[in-house]
Amino acid sequence: MPISLRGIDFLITYNCPSQCAHCCYRAGPGRGGRLSAAEVTGYLRQVSGHPLEWVMLFGGEPFLYMDDLAAMVAAVRRETAAQPIVFTNAYWAYDEAFATQRLSRLRAAGLDRISLSVDAFHSAYVPVARVALAIRVARALGYAQIDVDNQWIIAPELETPTNAATRRMMDLLAEMVDLTGVHVSNSRTRPVGRAAERLPEILRAVGRMPEGLCEAKGLCIAPYYLGEDLRQPRTVEVFPDGEVNLCAGISLGNARRTPLSQLLAGYDYTKHPVIRMLVTGGPVALLAEAEAAGYARLPGYIDPCHLCYEARRFLHPKQPALLAPAAVYDPDR
Repeated sequence: MPISLRGIDFLITYNCPSQCAHCCYRAGPGRGGRLSAAEVTGYLRQVSGHPLEWVMLFGGEPFLYMDDLAAMVAAVRRETAAQPIVFTNAYWAYDEAFATQRLSRLRAAGLDRISLSVDAFHSAYVPVARVALAIRVARALGYAQIDVDNQWIIAPELETPTNAATRRMMDLLAEMVDLTGVHVSNSRTRPVGRAAERLPEILRAVGRMPEGLCEAKGLCIAPYYLGEDLRQPRTVEVFPDGEVNLCAGISLGNARRTPLSQLLAGYDYTKHPVIRMLVTGGPVALLAEAEAAGYARLPGYIDPCHLCYEARRFLHPKQPALLAPAAVYDPDR
């Protein structure tokens, strides 16, 4: 069934001044890789007939490449009827004049919505005061929507030092800036990429790491921003190396080798061995294939996403075209 996109997310770089423990893309300093403004413009033209509602520009840290970022925002406005969204950790908001210059430039390019990360993972690298400054400046410049994204381990109410620190960060942010009108989203951190290594450590430390296989049978439903129903997804992510993913590390193909429009038009989950397995049998089916190839299951898994990722990580060298990009699976260098 061809994919009709509601949204498209461009991971424009793996490079990031932070190296957060929860990052499913394993972004960090010197990780490199990037999409150019010309590439993004070309991809947008290939999906011009799709009913796009949003285009997400994120990373890594998109503000590292300000010229390209501004050009990408302008391209979204020029080539589509979708709303551009920029997702950032606000590392750049260390000075009001500098923050104003950055956000003014994006505002002039057509950006009306910005999303800022605030949680224990990001605050290890970016002081919450910078997010507060970014909110004040964005509000003064007339941004229509300002989002704050919190990443939680399992759920906000789970008592772990990490979640407690996120609550403190939000309390501190509220003391620094009026959050009236700011949309706060509570996101469950997915144990994929770097998070698959770091989250179990955090949960074991507080005695909350589950034992056993976990409930992982049946249809896998991805988050809305990753396409939801794998049988007929509505969103894809395009990575710096051209890989087109439904979920981090599950590739439909490479848009640098095969036109994005062709990858979307030719989508059929029954013809993709990994996605077919997830649709018909869930992550436990993927586990069975990995075990048949020699995988030794872990004592426990946080949730079905963790099980799926660990099985995929084992199978990645055997199916590198389907389980890509390698950056999602390779340990931090």
